[in-house]
Amino acid sequence: MGETWSLPAVERSSTLEQVHRVLRDAIVEGDIPQGAHLREVHLARQLGTSRSTVREAIRHLVQEGLADYELHRGTFVRALSVADRLDVYVAREAIEVGVAMLVLERGEEIDVTGVEGALDELRRAARGRARPSERMIAADMRFHRELVALARSPRLDRAFETLTAETRMLLRHHPEYPWRTYVADHEQLVAAISRRSADLPELVRAHLRLSADLISGELAARSRAGAGANRTRGDGRPRA
Repeated sequence: MGETWSLPAVERSSTLEQVHRVLRDAIVEGDIPQGAHLREVHLARQLGTSRSTVREAIRHLVQEGLADYELHRGTFVRALSVADRLDVYVAREAIEVGVAMLVLERGEEIDVTGVEGALDELRRAARGRARPSERMIAADMRFHRELVALARSPRLDRAFETLTAETRMLLRHHPEYPWRTYVADHEQLVAAISRRSADLPELVRAHLRLSADLISGELAARSRAGAGANRTRGDGRPRA
């Protein structure tokens, strides 16, 4: 006698994934602002889906760190400070440097097909760009996803995936940076992986910290510029 499992229909699962993606993209893009109340009834009506599907999608957003649940109040889009946002690179460093150490410790040949394919995509996306475009950001994230995949650990893959939305948000604030250098930074990692270089973990760490430092500097500069504008009258004279 066959087992009877209580499983959701494929169509419902697909709908859940779509709703989650729509909400996550809206938060990342800023269409749903920080601090916004994610009301299930309103969102279900707007998206034309069930309240239970929206509730589950929101639960995934909480797991990803994009929203916070408050007892008796509901769920709100997380309002992130600069320090909060940059903490994503601390988490990424723990994962990606750990992966680099693990693949070296295994002492076996490393299949670089995935990272090389991602690097080729990044080259095409980056060409001629002064700042990361959406296509370039997607290629960058694919590269690091392939790097993490070298560990062959589904749990590390899932842990990394929870950080991608916040990373995408941060990469939109990346300052101008020569695209050839941007690509070369990633080429250096692929070369180190291919050679099984003992320097790989430190190269990965330096790569991530460089991104965090560049973005931190850009956000700080924008914050100072905004503060300066607030202290100035419309006629250019300092405010009293």
